[in-house]
Amino acid sequence: MRQKILFDVDYTLIDTAKFKENFKRKITGLLDISFEDFLLAEQDYVKKDCGFTDFVPQDYIDFISDKFNFDKLMIAEAFFNDENFSNIVFPDVYPSLEILSKMYDLGIFSEGFKEFQLLKLRKTGLFDFFDENLIFIFRRKLTESNLKLLPQECFVVDDNIESILALGEFSRFKPVWINRKTDRADGKYFTIFNLENFENILKNYPA
Repeated sequence: MRQKILFDVDYTLIDTAKFKENFKRKITGLLDISFEDFLLAEQDYVKKDCGFTDFVPQDYIDFISDKFNFDKLMIAEAFFNDENFSNIVFPDVYPSLEILSKMYDLGIFSEGFKEFQLLKLRKTGLFDFFDENLIFIFRRKLTESNLKLLPQECFVVDDNIESILALGEFSRFKPVWINRKTDRADGKYFTIFNLENFENILKNYPA
């Protein structure tokens, strides 16, 4: 049986900051306003759920439409435009997943709204790399009940160090911190900075 690797989505596989910039620029073009003015108006949008900040596409579209008195369907079309998804995958991801998929069973372990996360995976062409039985997307992924659903002895790649620390409390997981923001490595947990040569790096994962 092949080993399994689960990946987080945002800031692990996808440059979410780039995606945000893309759809905001697409919408500002539609509204015919400056990017700076749009960002200023957008600051009024805050979606809170149980103390967490969550992004809900339809709520955001409704807010922008109401804020600028603009057609919601047109805002939605600008938001979901394929061009917004065309350049948001980190450059090391496609070639690495191509190699890894021949050696491991690949899956997703992500937090957020499942429909939106899957949309990003499909729009970027990443979805086909993953086993549909290994896609775990939860509103809050680190709950005890959700962690019990993950396969034993799987590698979990995540950019969030807090997730890595939480997973590290369980011997049945093999957490890998992917730090795309700095050159800092964690002293306790396995750290990488991109997915290049990841198949060889995994051979050195501590037993």
